Parts: sequence; C-alpha cells; structure tokens
Amino acid sequence: MFRCPSWRNATCRLFKAAPRVRARGKEYSTQGYYNPYQFSLPPVRVLGPTLWVFTAAGTIYLGCATYEVYQDVQEFKKQPRGPLTYDSINAARMNKGNHQSSSTMGFEISDVFTTPWSNLNSAEKMLVTATALNVGIYGACRIPPHGLWQLFAHVPAGFRNFTLFSSMFGHSGLLHLGVNMYALSSFGPSVAASPTFRSSGAHLTAFYLSSGLMASLTYHLATIWPNKMSRLSPSLGASGAIMAILGAWAMNYPEGRIGIILIPGSLPADQALLALLAFETWGTFIGYGSWLRLGHAAHLGGLLVGAGYVMYDGKNRLWQPARKFAFNQMQRLKMV
Repeated sequence: MFRCPSWRNATCRLFKAAPRVRARGKEYSTQGYYNPYQFSLPPVRVLGPTLWVFTAAGTIYLGCATYEVYQDVQEFKKQPRGPLTYDSINAARMNKGNHQSSSTMGFEISDVFTTPWSNLNSAEKMLVTATALNVGIYGACRIPPHGLWQLFAHVPAGFRNFTLFSSMFGHSGLLHLGVNMYALSSFGPSVAASPTFRSSGAHLTAFYLSSGLMASLTYHLATIWPNKMSRLSPSLGASGAIMAILGAWAMNYPEGRIGIILIPGSLPADQALLALLAFETWGTFIGYGSWLRLGHAAHLGGLLVGAGYVMYDGKNRLWQPARKFAFNQMQRLKMV
C-alpha cells in the first residue's frame, strides 16, 4: 500500500470526478471575516466500509470454496473410490496436495514462459494470474486520458466502497509495482506449498484477496486516528496482501531467513516478522516524516492477518468449514 506523493493534485482531480467528497469549510474566522483557507477534515465512514469488507471477504471465501469443491467432485467421479461424501473428496484433495506441494516450492513466476499452462497446478496458476492482473492494470491506468487510476485508488474520505478491493491492484509507478511483484514471486510459492495451503489455488486466492481487503480496511480506519491527514490521500498497491503472504510465510517457516534488498545479512523469519511489526507499528502511530510515505497501517494490518491466520489455524477454522458448507449445500440442491 502506497500513499500517493502528489496527493493534493491527485485528490483535487478525484474530487472533480466525485463531487460528493468535499471538505466542510468554515465560513468565518475568529475575527468575523471570511477565510476560505480554514477548513475541517471531512468525516470517514466506518459502518458501511466495514460491513462491505467483511461481506466481500465472506463471499470470496464461500465462492472459492464452492469452486474447489465442485472441481474435487468432478475429479472424484472420474475414478470413484467409494460413496461420494465430503470426507472422501477431502481425503483425495489432501493426497493431491501432498504430491503437488514439492513442485510448487520450487516454482518461479518466470516458469510460465517455459511450462505449458495445463501443466501448472492451481496455486501456480493463481500466482501467475495475480502478477498478470497487477501488471495489466498498471499498464491500463497509463493509457490516456489517465482517468482509470481513480477506480484503483482508495480515498478514505470518499464514498466508494469497492475501491477497498480494487486498490490492491493499482500501483503508483514501476518501482512500486516491481517491488511488490518481486516479493510475491519470492514468498508466494513457498506459502502456496506450506501445510496451510497445500498448493490449493482456491484457498490461496481467498486468503490473498481477503487479506488485501482487511489491509485496506485497516488503512481506512487508521485515518480516523492516528493518521487523520491521510483521509484525503489516495492509497493503492498490493503490499497489504503481500504483507499477509509474508506473515504467513514467517509463521510456516520460522527457521527460514529473510534479507532486505541492498542491506547485507539476513534474519530468521520469526525475528524478521517481529522487526517488521515494530517498524510498521511505529510508522502507523508515530511516522517517519515526509521522506517515507508508505501505507504503514495497511502493511501492519496485512502482517497481522497473515500471521494470525496461520497461528489460529485458519485452514481448519475457516477454509475447511467453508468447503464443507459448500459441499452440503451443493448436495442438497443436487448439484453434485
């Protein structure tokens, strides 16, 4: 997540496109004269965006679970191994995941240029698709008249809820895009192959999109306090979701090591996670001045969601119940 450095001009352009977003001006100063430069910050909506994010995240999880269950049922019917029950298709899924995880661990995004699409598993296809979407949307936003970017940037004081989702696919520049895609390609395959996801593309997709939503909501709510001046600052970027990937990686591989570009040495994953949490917490509540304009609140939210998902066993507490619910409803409706 990135706060647009030219936020004043960007916000003015956004206000022209969305006239309902305005600062509430104070008409008179204490001396009784009209002063157009005195204004109060516009309010930030809480209930609507929060309900929208949780509804969208729930819909994403159920949708992805339904898709995966349907695919598992079709695969199971090709070679029946007994009665069609949730336990039978889940066991088949687990065996398939164990077989695919080793290949996913060594996967790189560039492999798509040398490997047929049909030979990629669902997790690998998800990582390639996420990268292609980010790159494609970045390119589309650069096509004149350059107004498309407004749909992929979230202004907390605005009235659009869908930008909480779409902003995770917008980027402010090539460096911003390159760093995020490098991080996704570095940590994504290992997370996909971890015991939490077992090369399940649907599960990884649900986690990635929902984590991005939660990170956007964290940034949105942080503009109530302590980042009040960010209410008018457009935010965009995939880093909130990627921080969730990083948090999940650190929890799955605590003995792994992580380094920082251009800085020698590395840290164990668990220590690096604590250092990142401290860095983003300081940035959220205190800040690093105007020289480092990052969406620290979104990064912090993503890290907490990713680490918490693994720590509190989101696979068995969220994903498996969603799969089982989807199977039962599809069976009740005679869809399987």
